[in-house]
Amino acid sequence: MNREKVVERPAPLAAILGTTFFGSVSGGAFWAGLFFVTARHYHFSPTRNLVLAASMGALSSVASWLSGRIAARFPPRSVVLTAFALWAAVALLPVLFPRSEPALWGAAFVASVTSAIIWPIVESYVSAGRHGPDMRSAIGWFNVVWTPATAIPLFVMPAVARLGLTWCLGLTGVINLLAFVAALGLPRQPVAHQAEAARAALGPEYRALARSTSWSLTLSYVISTAIAPILPFRLAAVGVGGSSSMVAGLWMAARFVTFFAMWRTAFWHGRWGTSVAGGVAVVVGFASILLAKSVVGLVLGLVLFGVGMGLIYYAALYYSLAVGHAAVDAGGTFEALIGLGSCVGPLLGSAGELLGGAAHAGAATLAVTAVILALAARGVVGPYVTARRQRES
Repeated sequence: MNREKVVERPAPLAAILGTTFFGSVSGGAFWAGLFFVTARHYHFSPTRNLVLAASMGALSSVASWLSGRIAARFPPRSVVLTAFALWAAVALLPVLFPRSEPALWGAAFVASVTSAIIWPIVESYVSAGRHGPDMRSAIGWFNVVWTPATAIPLFVMPAVARLGLTWCLGLTGVINLLAFVAALGLPRQPVAHQAEAARAALGPEYRALARSTSWSLTLSYVISTAIAPILPFRLAAVGVGGSSSMVAGLWMAARFVTFFAMWRTAFWHGRWGTSVAGGVAVVVGFASILLAKSVVGLVLGLVLFGVGMGLIYYAALYYSLAVGHAAVDAGGTFEALIGLGSCVGPLLGSAGELLGGAAHAGAATLAVTAVILALAARGVVGPYVTARRQRES
């Protein structure tokens, strides 16, 4: 009897946040360091970087879709622990075999799959058994923990690189061991989510907003992952040298400030303007990053881009988990949309790059983004119109 009462409680926030922090430091080190390592150690061209990023995004999307099935078949905590252990092992491959490109590609692919399985399950632990203000508070803590955590590696990588550039990836292996220890504090599986309490906490616009923000989320990651592989080259083009990783992290800092503001305020709940404002900020910031002729212009673009990413991500995660009743499948769908965007973005950049260099990569991505924006606008406006008609009827 006593054991059943303990199981019915939501997962301890301390264990969730510890897992989130170390897992995010690890992920930040791997994803941020990967393209600098490939460019400077393996001498990848921007095209090869974009192909690598697109491949990782595709694997990530598929793994996210499957995460719910995996968590239904095996104890979710065991899945998380196994994934962290495997990710830690493969992250050390480039350190052990620094001249082997297959080791690098293998590490990148396995890291994409394992991380994509981890986060939908963690997100289910965050929200399961929590409703309304409690869920929003837990999601707020989750967001303000993982965002600065992903930026930490950008500031320590210059020191780590003195051991060898591949240690920028090997750092992931070390930190994942800490994430593994933190995940031991999670219960065997997320608590059952009370359907009636979940429905009572839903606002009248939430289902339509969940569909709408899904479009914006995919668009934002199309753009985000088109930027990541070419950002080192854009920084060099405006004269940013040894501090490039710190400048690249400015958009993450802006995203964190946005998350914090959304966590501490309630004006955006159930409102359509958040998704629209986020989409505009992402697109304008992206254009500024690609077209900037100075460090100031690039910095302003990065900050605006980070604000937009924050608005879209926070809203999409909240509505997805609220409407999806905190199931792993809800987080899996959310992460799969990120993975889809992470695949499409680099593919667009790759096509442009093949046409004639980084400038064409940016132009191609901007051109196709215009088409995606039209589709996204339909995806945003369509649910809004449907919801309004339902209210009027």
